[in-house]
Amino acid sequence: MEGVLVLDKPPGMTSHDVVDELRRRTSRRRIGHAGSLDPNATGVLLLLFERATKVSRWLMGLDKQYVFTIQLGIETTTHDRWGQIIRSSDLDNLDERLIGQAVMSFRGRYQQIAPAVSALKYRGRPLYKIAREGGQVPIKTRLVRIRSIEILDVCLPMVTLKVDCSSGTYVRALARDIGRQLGCGATVFCLRRTRIGPFDVEMATSLDDLVSRKVDLSKIMLSIDRALGYMPRVTVRQGRERAIRMGKPPEIDDLVNPDEIPEEGDFCLVDSEGNLIGIGHNQAKGTKRMRLDRIL
Repeated sequence: MEGVLVLDKPPGMTSHDVVDELRRRTSRRRIGHAGSLDPNATGVLLLLFERATKVSRWLMGLDKQYVFTIQLGIETTTHDRWGQIIRSSDLDNLDERLIGQAVMSFRGRYQQIAPAVSALKYRGRPLYKIAREGGQVPIKTRLVRIRSIEILDVCLPMVTLKVDCSSGTYVRALARDIGRQLGCGATVFCLRRTRIGPFDVEMATSLDDLVSRKVDLSKIMLSIDRALGYMPRVTVRQGRERAIRMGKPPEIDDLVNPDEIPEEGDFCLVDSEGNLIGIGHNQAKGTKRMRLDRIL
């Protein structure tokens, strides 16, 4: 049994806790995930079984969608309501127009500083472990992209938003930055990831249903082929598959439909019967300088 499972993570568990639980339940050791969620967050978590762990990087890099509620008027150490309050402010001068202007100012690309309590690593150690020990380290800014952001509801001090963003965006940091833009502080009150790339929360299975065996894991698991279905597919000519499976980078003459290769980026290599061989990458626009990034 191998493939990708779209899970609706419950609150109160780390992503690794979920992996450990499924390892116990399925007696399979080779399980991973494609992008962690905060322990108190819920929503889409992609779990990878067996060979699917080899494609984690291509799933981790997909855009994300979140629905989240922020509480205005406070800022905390963790940028969510489970941290210690470090500043507070009244909201007397705030109205929906000012909130809307501040929120919409984050559309597009911006340099974001990740929370000090996060899974990012500094010299090999997760930031949250350093923070627990009372340590402080410099955190570099990262360029993130807010593709769209929408206010769903305002009931002060609470504001509920929906955001579509690039991989690597921290919603807690976005909430912090919105609060600072408004001058009153803000922190995440609740957070739900509703989509990763094409994987919507409506596709997700609950952990309770898996644990209670209400669903058959083998029937809801997505094949690696289907999980990578968002990528262009390029067919390798008969007789050339073995060389590529042995690690040879693809060349134009190896391929049936080279026009399907993206100008720059990743694509799936399949044999004449549509079976997945590997993942290739075109390295520069206007060229067909390809490399083989993964053999499957």
